[in-house]
Amino acid sequence: MDNLNLIDELILGEQFNLDRENKEKLLLQIIKPQLENNCDNLNIRSMYEKLGININEIQRLEDVPYIPVNMFKEFNLSVCKEQEVVRVLTSSATTTGIPSKIYLDKKTSIRQTQGLISTISNFIGAERRPLLVIDSEDSNKRGGSITARGTAIRGVSTFASNITYVMDKELELDINKLYEFAEKYRNQEVLIYGFTYIVWSKFIKVLEEKGIKFDMHKIKLLHSGGWKKLISQKVEKYEFNIRTAKVFNTSPSNIIDFYGMVEQVGVVFLDCECGHKHIANFADVIIRDLESLEEVKPGGTGIIQVMSILGSSYPSQAILTEDIGELIGIDDCPCGRKGKYFKFKARVEKAEVRGCGDTFAEMEREI
Repeated sequence: MDNLNLIDELILGEQFNLDRENKEKLLLQIIKPQLENNCDNLNIRSMYEKLGININEIQRLEDVPYIPVNMFKEFNLSVCKEQEVVRVLTSSATTTGIPSKIYLDKKTSIRQTQGLISTISNFIGAERRPLLVIDSEDSNKRGGSITARGTAIRGVSTFASNITYVMDKELELDINKLYEFAEKYRNQEVLIYGFTYIVWSKFIKVLEEKGIKFDMHKIKLLHSGGWKKLISQKVEKYEFNIRTAKVFNTSPSNIIDFYGMVEQVGVVFLDCECGHKHIANFADVIIRDLESLEEVKPGGTGIIQVMSILGSSYPSQAILTEDIGELIGIDDCPCGRKGKYFKFKARVEKAEVRGCGDTFAEMEREI
């Protein structure tokens, strides 16, 4: 099977059915030619040369050269022609004030959408249903550039039969619109999405203060992003799930957190019924020790590296995040999904990761 067909099979086929060993072989077969393509970018080629990377000699996913996520804030890392760029994704820039810029060509954009659908449908099914977005419609404006929140909303919208935004531009909750939605769909399966911090601070707490509850027990509420602020407020996931579920009169198991990043759109990690995050067949995660940067064993904690075969327009193959995770186990989660499974723990404060970041330093910044 050639690589293009293999990529399609991994993205479009059944997910979470490959054990670690078989997945590594398949991903390496695809990633190594992609690394060659990355060398079209002068910044990336310089990094590989300074690190002494010999792509042909790479035998493990752990040895694929990673790019620290903050490099997307400082450098143009596009590996496609300018006229092929169909969309530019930007991060929220809350830490440094400088957003990441991710350049997507048509092929990458399509694969990211397909990957997102394959992953989420494994957890909630593929049928379309009414979608309540706990955000403003302005966050999902059409255009060539889109933020992390807009990207997530657009991805989840794939599962929507219709969409209702329940907040205005200032993120003030429209109670009447919420009542209308709840009454119209009270006996139907409904999908709800929101940015975690907004769901908690601008929605759940507001409804609790007003003593408002709904009878919407058939919901699936997906939320992502913003845990850093909640952790600083000492709000744990268990409390978030319990109190959110109580507002909707549903089970806490219907409140589903997913971890993702704008630099790896299409690669999302949802909590299974055991509270573990799983990795789709077209991606992988390496948890690297904070000191040695070697991959940790199950039970170990370190920096999360996210790997993906979805990108042809930028180096998505291995991106080192600024997040801390714990590798829980491999191939043996009680939920039955194969591969590694992990938990998100925290965000690294002002992370300065040793490794390949300094190899960019002498190159001209092109953003």
